[in-house]
Amino acid sequence: MKKLLFTICACMVALIANAQPMGGGRPMGGERPMGGGRPPMMMGNMEKPFYEAESDSVANARIIDVAGRLDLNEKTLDKMLKLYGQQYEELCRNLQMAVMEYQINLNGGFRGRNNMGAQQPTNVTFDTESAQETYDKICQKYEKRYKKALTDTQYQVWGTLSSTRLDNKFSNLLQHVQENTQSIF
Repeated sequence: MKKLLFTICACMVALIANAQPMGGGRPMGGERPMGGGRPPMMMGNMEKPFYEAESDSVANARIIDVAGRLDLNEKTLDKMLKLYGQQYEELCRNLQMAVMEYQINLNGGFRGRNNMGAQQPTNVTFDTESAQETYDKICQKYEKRYKKALTDTQYQVWGTLSSTRLDNKFSNLLQHVQENTQSIF
Protein backbone atom coordinates (compact mmCIF):
# COMPACT_ATOMS: atom_id res chain seq x y z
CA MET A 1 0.00 0.00 0.00
CA LYS A 2 2.88 2.37 0.80
CA LYS A 3 4.45 1.66 -2.60
CA LEU A 4 1.18 2.47 -4.40
CA LEU A 5 0.73 5.71 -2.47
CA PHE A 6 4.39 6.66 -3.13
CA THR A 7 4.00 5.94 -6.87
CA ILE A 8 0.85 8.05 -7.10
CA CYS A 9 2.58 10.96 -5.28
CA ALA A 10 5.62 10.69 -7.57
CA CYS A 11 3.37 10.75 -10.64
CA MET A 12 1.52 13.81 -9.33
CA VAL A 13 4.79 15.67 -8.67
CA ALA A 14 6.02 14.81 -12.19
CA LEU A 15 2.73 15.96 -13.71
CA ILE A 16 2.84 19.27 -11.82
CA ALA A 17 6.48 19.83 -12.79
CA ASN A 18 5.67 19.29 -16.48
CA ALA A 19 2.79 21.75 -16.30
CA GLN A 20 5.08 24.65 -15.28
CA PRO A 21 6.17 27.08 -18.02
CA MET A 22 9.69 26.73 -19.34
CA GLY A 23 12.27 29.32 -18.32
CA GLY A 24 11.38 29.55 -14.68
CA GLY A 25 7.98 31.11 -15.18
CA ARG A 26 9.31 34.20 -16.97
CA PRO A 27 6.97 35.39 -19.73
CA MET A 28 8.21 35.00 -23.28
CA GLY A 29 9.67 38.10 -24.85
CA GLY A 30 11.53 39.62 -21.96
CA GLU A 31 11.17 40.96 -18.48
CA ARG A 32 7.73 42.25 -17.55
CA PRO A 33 6.23 42.69 -14.14
CA MET A 34 3.63 40.15 -13.14
CA GLY A 35 0.17 41.23 -14.21
CA GLY A 36 1.61 43.78 -16.65
CA GLY A 37 -0.37 42.33 -19.50
CA ARG A 38 0.34 42.49 -23.17
CA PRO A 39 0.76 45.62 -25.22
CA PRO A 40 -2.56 46.91 -26.58
CA MET A 41 -1.74 45.86 -30.14
CA MET A 42 -1.27 42.18 -29.29
CA MET A 43 -4.05 39.94 -30.54
CA GLY A 44 -6.51 38.74 -27.96
CA ASN A 45 -6.08 41.76 -25.72
CA MET A 46 -9.35 43.65 -25.35
CA GLU A 47 -7.71 46.96 -24.40
CA LYS A 48 -8.04 49.62 -27.12
CA PRO A 49 -4.92 51.25 -28.52
CA PHE A 50 -4.37 54.73 -27.05
CA TYR A 51 -5.31 56.55 -30.25
CA GLU A 52 -8.74 54.90 -30.47
CA ALA A 53 -9.47 55.98 -26.93
CA GLU A 54 -8.43 59.59 -27.52
CA SER A 55 -9.47 60.20 -31.16
CA ASP A 56 -12.99 61.37 -30.28
CA SER A 57 -11.78 63.87 -27.70
CA VAL A 58 -9.05 65.17 -30.02
CA ALA A 59 -11.56 65.58 -32.86
CA ASN A 60 -14.09 67.28 -30.57
CA ALA A 61 -11.52 69.71 -29.20
CA ARG A 62 -10.12 70.70 -32.58
CA ILE A 63 -13.29 70.80 -34.68
CA ILE A 64 -15.54 72.42 -32.06
CA ASP A 65 -12.85 75.09 -31.67
CA VAL A 66 -13.15 76.10 -35.34
CA ALA A 67 -16.83 75.31 -35.98
CA GLY A 68 -17.85 78.93 -35.47
CA ARG A 69 -15.28 80.23 -37.94
CA LEU A 70 -16.35 77.65 -40.52
CA ASP A 71 -20.06 78.28 -39.90
CA LEU A 72 -20.83 74.55 -39.84
CA ASN A 73 -24.35 73.19 -39.69
CA GLU A 74 -25.07 70.14 -37.52
CA LYS A 75 -24.69 67.60 -40.35
CA THR A 76 -21.38 69.02 -41.56
CA LEU A 77 -20.10 69.30 -38.00
CA ASP A 78 -20.80 65.61 -37.40
CA LYS A 79 -19.09 64.69 -40.68
CA MET A 80 -16.02 66.78 -39.84
CA LEU A 81 -15.80 65.26 -36.35
CA LYS A 82 -15.94 61.78 -37.87
CA LEU A 83 -13.37 62.55 -40.57
CA TYR A 84 -10.94 64.21 -38.18
CA GLY A 85 -11.20 61.32 -35.71
CA GLN A 86 -10.62 58.80 -38.51
CA GLN A 87 -7.61 60.74 -39.79
CA TYR A 88 -6.10 60.91 -36.31
CA GLU A 89 -6.60 57.17 -35.77
CA GLU A 90 -5.14 56.23 -39.16
CA LEU A 91 -2.10 58.46 -38.69
CA CYS A 92 -1.41 57.09 -35.21
CA ARG A 93 -1.98 53.47 -36.27
CA ASN A 94 0.52 53.78 -39.13
CA LEU A 95 3.07 55.55 -36.94
CA GLN A 96 2.65 52.90 -34.25
CA MET A 97 3.26 50.13 -36.80
CA ALA A 98 6.46 51.89 -37.90
CA VAL A 99 7.59 52.25 -34.27
CA MET A 100 6.86 48.58 -33.55
CA GLU A 101 8.70 47.49 -36.70
CA TYR A 102 11.68 49.53 -35.53
CA GLN A 103 11.52 47.89 -32.08
CA ILE A 104 11.42 44.42 -33.66
CA ASN A 105 14.41 45.17 -35.88
CA LEU A 106 16.31 46.78 -33.01
CA ASN A 107 15.89 43.64 -30.91
CA GLY A 108 17.00 41.24 -33.63
CA GLY A 109 13.69 40.43 -35.25
CA PHE A 110 11.41 37.74 -33.94
CA ARG A 111 14.35 35.68 -32.67
CA GLY A 112 14.27 37.77 -29.53
CA ARG A 113 17.12 39.43 -27.72
CA ASN A 114 17.91 36.45 -25.48
CA ASN A 115 18.64 34.11 -28.39
CA MET A 116 22.03 32.48 -27.79
CA GLY A 117 24.48 33.12 -30.60
CA ALA A 118 22.24 35.62 -32.34
CA GLN A 119 24.12 38.59 -33.66
CA GLN A 120 22.55 41.93 -32.74
CA PRO A 121 21.90 44.28 -35.67
CA THR A 122 24.40 47.12 -35.75
CA ASN A 123 22.81 49.74 -37.99
CA VAL A 124 19.12 49.79 -37.15
CA THR A 125 17.55 53.23 -37.39
CA PHE A 126 13.98 54.45 -37.40
CA ASP A 127 12.86 55.12 -40.99
CA THR A 128 11.57 58.64 -40.44
CA GLU A 129 11.46 59.40 -44.16
CA SER A 130 9.18 56.46 -44.95
CA ALA A 131 6.95 57.24 -41.95
CA GLN A 132 6.71 60.89 -43.07
CA GLU A 133 5.82 59.77 -46.61
CA THR A 134 2.98 57.56 -45.37
CA TYR A 135 1.85 60.34 -43.03
CA ASP A 136 1.71 62.85 -45.90
CA LYS A 137 -0.26 60.45 -48.13
CA ILE A 138 -2.86 59.95 -45.40
CA CYS A 139 -3.14 63.72 -44.88
CA GLN A 140 -3.64 64.24 -48.64
CA LYS A 141 -6.35 61.57 -48.71
CA TYR A 142 -8.23 63.27 -45.90
CA GLU A 143 -7.82 66.74 -47.44
CA LYS A 144 -9.84 65.47 -50.41
CA ARG A 145 -12.52 64.25 -48.02
CA TYR A 146 -12.59 67.59 -46.16
CA LYS A 147 -12.97 69.39 -49.49
CA LYS A 148 -16.02 67.25 -50.31
CA ALA A 149 -17.57 67.79 -46.87
CA LEU A 150 -17.15 71.58 -46.85
CA THR A 151 -18.34 74.32 -49.18
CA ASP A 152 -15.67 76.16 -51.19
CA THR A 153 -15.71 79.09 -48.77
CA GLN A 154 -15.51 76.84 -45.73
CA TYR A 155 -12.65 74.88 -47.31
CA GLN A 156 -10.69 78.08 -47.95
CA VAL A 157 -11.06 79.03 -44.29
CA TRP A 158 -10.17 75.47 -43.28
CA GLY A 159 -6.91 75.84 -45.23
CA THR A 160 -5.90 78.86 -43.15
CA LEU A 161 -6.52 77.20 -39.76
CA SER A 162 -3.14 75.72 -38.92
CA SER A 163 -4.22 74.72 -35.40
CA THR A 164 -6.46 71.98 -36.77
CA ARG A 165 -4.10 70.70 -39.43
CA LEU A 166 -2.49 67.37 -38.69
CA ASP A 167 -0.21 67.53 -41.74
CA ASN A 168 2.14 69.97 -40.01
CA LYS A 169 2.30 68.04 -36.74
CA PHE A 170 4.30 64.96 -37.81
CA SER A 171 7.10 65.21 -35.25
CA ASN A 172 4.72 65.95 -32.37
CA LEU A 173 2.43 63.05 -33.25
CA LEU A 174 5.39 60.70 -33.77
CA GLN A 175 6.72 61.57 -30.33
CA HIS A 176 3.24 61.03 -28.82
CA VAL A 177 2.97 57.61 -30.51
CA GLN A 178 6.45 56.58 -29.35
CA GLU A 179 5.63 57.54 -25.76
CA ASN A 180 2.38 55.55 -25.85
CA THR A 181 3.70 52.45 -27.62
CA GLN A 182 4.85 49.79 -25.22
CA SER A 183 7.81 47.77 -26.32
CA ILE A 184 6.73 44.35 -27.52
CA PHE A 185 9.90 42.90 -26.07
